[in-house]
Amino acid sequence: MTACDHPGALLATGATALVYELDDRRVLRRYKDADLSAVPVATSTEIAWAAGVPTPRVLSAHGPDLVLERVDGPTMLAEMTAGQLAMDEAMQILARLHRRTHQVTAMPQEQELPRLPGGDRLLHLDLHPNNVLMAPDGPQLIDWENASWGPPGLDVAVTAVILACYALAYRTEDDALDATDLLDAFLPIAEPLTHLPEAVAFRRGRVDFMPAAEAAQLDNAAGLVRYLADRAPQ
Repeated sequence: MTACDHPGALLATGATALVYELDDRRVLRRYKDADLSAVPVATSTEIAWAAGVPTPRVLSAHGPDLVLERVDGPTMLAEMTAGQLAMDEAMQILARLHRRTHQVTAMPQEQELPRLPGGDRLLHLDLHPNNVLMAPDGPQLIDWENASWGPPGLDVAVTAVILACYALAYRTEDDALDATDLLDAFLPIAEPLTHLPEAVAFRRGRVDFMPAAEAAQLDNAAGLVRYLADRAPQ
């Protein structure tokens, strides 16, 4: 019997996995679907960590279970919602994490991650405020389930679509996260945004793992991103 057989307190609930406390140094990320393997996400996380991208270190992976180094700290979204992190600063952090991730280049023989047309850089493809932990030593990027090699502009476009969907879906509930304010803060400081149709198609393929309110905004989000990207200062 291992510690994973009887994990501790539930720390977080994601679209596909649950995160449990193991002890003061480790957490368990367990897929909700026990038939899924944690090895692919362990591999992508290890690639990012080895390249110096700020992310928790992988300790082990077996079946649906991934054991990670514990990183304490609220999510960026929680910090923003609580008024502890300014929107402009949060968007600067997202842009910096993108740039750091995109510095990682695939080797010609690299076969461990999917390859998307148009580039050979490491892409996260789910970089948003709920996947950034505001740790004492600096922001940590988590959840590398969608990681691929490809063009950086696609990663930027996916983040823009996620931000727009979130803000449009909940704008009446939380005026502090206004749709245009989020994107107006992000787009001028981000890397060039390309592959917007592909980003929308990618997110459409993930609707089963998205809240219905956000999934319903995909088409509106694409139009908002396109409009704001066209007017963003160059």
